[in-house]
Amino acid sequence: MNPIVGEDVIGQGGQNLTAEELTVLVMLADGATPSAIETAVNGDRAAVRQIERNLRAKLGAKTKTHTIARGFVLDVLAPRALCLLLSVLSVGAFPDGQTNRVPRRAGAPTTASRASRTQRQDVGPGGPLPNIAALYAQVS
Repeated sequence: MNPIVGEDVIGQGGQNLTAEELTVLVMLADGATPSAIETAVNGDRAAVRQIERNLRAKLGAKTKTHTIARGFVLDVLAPRALCLLLSVLSVGAFPDGQTNRVPRRAGAPTTASRASRTQRQDVGPGGPLPNIAALYAQVS
């Protein structure tokens, strides 16, 4: 399903919503009047109320306001300002236009984990660590 762009929010498919239900949800979040919503879905007031009831049931909401809040919580709605900010930031992330994605490894995940150090620790629990290279040079 294609995203539905409103004035303040963007509706994305999810929660098994139909295009009509998503349109009503975006318009409710934008503060549209009931008559504007009726016109957008080509229905009457009873049809819009039924769509709102379906929305409340699918999103687990109790009121219109709660329906909009649940839309944001369930990632069905996203603020347009946030989408704009993320798109602007992503342009600078890859200046050459190439994405540097790491290919996914095939196979079963390993259960062992690795610990890595970024810098050498010169002090251990018993004091300074000996210089292994110097000791090796003395022995050979």
